[in-house]
This record gives sequence, C-alpha cells and structure tokens, in this order.
Amino acid sequence: MVEGMPKITEVSKVCEVCNKGKQHREEIPKKANWRASEKLQLIHSDLCGPITPTTVSNKRYILTFIDDFSRKTWLYLLAEKGETFEKFKHFKTKVEKETGMSIRCLRSD
Repeated sequence: MVEGMPKITEVSKVCEVCNKGKQHREEIPKKANWRASEKLQLIHSDLCGPITPTTVSNKRYILTFIDDFSRKTWLYLLAEKGETFEKFKHFKTKVEKETGMSIRCLRSD
C-alpha cells in the first residue's frame, strides 16, 4: 500500500528476553493464606521516611503497628530511625498491659 517500503519478513527466531516477557506469571492471591484468629497474634510493622517537609516538632519518620486480627493501627512519629526499638518496647508494654495478652509474632520488612 505504501510505495518504496521494504517487505518485512516474519522473524524465525525469537530472542530470549522477548520470550521471557511473554511468559505468564502466577496470579497474586486476593486474600492472605492465613489471618490471625485473636488479638496480638500477628502484628505488622513498617518504618517510613525520611519525610519532607518534617513535622512542626521535627519528626521525620513514621512507625506503624497494625494488629492483623482487629486491624487496629498505632502510629508513632520519630525524629531518627534509631528511636525505633525504644518505641517498639513502649508499644509492646502498652498493648500487652491493655489486652492482658502478649504479642506472638511481629512481621516487618
């Protein structure tokens, strides 16, 4: 249909990168395989930051704890990453005293 355009022949060999790019992946599960069945059985934790701009009180990091059973979330603002363990000890004491139960598993990246 276009004059002067060369004829394109079918490629007989597909490169390895192209072949891998067309492979199918396993589906990402819609639900977790396991959920906690009681409070404090599994706590998810994450440390985010440094955030900009800093807060009014010069906090640059956000530490979160999420109970897998109740989905209750605790949030701590930190000035430095080094404060993380102290905040965890404070969190652990607080929630164990409130619930009368102990944390069984802490999951963090």
